[in-house]
Amino acid sequence: MKNRKLFLLIAVVSIGLVGCSTNDSANSSSSSSSSKETSDKASSSSIIASNEKSSVIASSTSSKEFAETSSSLEKQTNSTGLEETPILSGDYTSMNGTWTNSNGYQLTFNNGEVTLSGDGLGGLTHFTLNDPVKQSNVIYLSFVPAPAPNGMNLMLALKGTSPSEGLDEDGTDSSRDRIIMGNNGGTMLFAPKEKGGIPDTAYYKEN
Repeated sequence: MKNRKLFLLIAVVSIGLVGCSTNDSANSSSSSSSSKETSDKASSSSIIASNEKSSVIASSTSSKEFAETSSSLEKQTNSTGLEETPILSGDYTSMNGTWTNSNGYQLTFNNGEVTLSGDGLGGLTHFTLNDPVKQSNVIYLSFVPAPAPNGMNLMLALKGTSPSEGLDEDGTDSSRDRIIMGNNGGTMLFAPKEKGGIPDTAYYKEN
């Protein structure tokens, strides 16, 4: 009987020890799982933050490149001068913009249409460009409708060029594209004032 009680006591103690060991193992497993979950969350947060930072940098770079491209295109547009071949073919886009002379008068071109400042010609201020012809190193353009009584021409001299006939000296700024408007006198109008020209009426494109 005494031995039986001792056996039961040993069995109870063994069961208790096994239970404690099982709890310790479960707690250890739970702690390990919790640590892994925390580590995974931290890693995920780090990846998200890194992606967000990369996105911000990429967006900033893209915006900068777009601004630089726009600025470059704008400079190219502003620096484009008169283009002889297209004009002679009826494409007047290189003339687009506002041209001003030293007297403050302006010509505003828009794809083959021109608007004159002030009172215009014969009461008209809006015309269509027509009949481009090159003669004596100058491009001539006529107005439609033709202003009364003698019509009107525009004479275009490209940058770096001067009329090849009708004058001994160019009184306009040959380092720039320029336009002179007249119904008679021809290329002589580009001559200095003392030689019969009207260089002060030459129109230059605004930048």
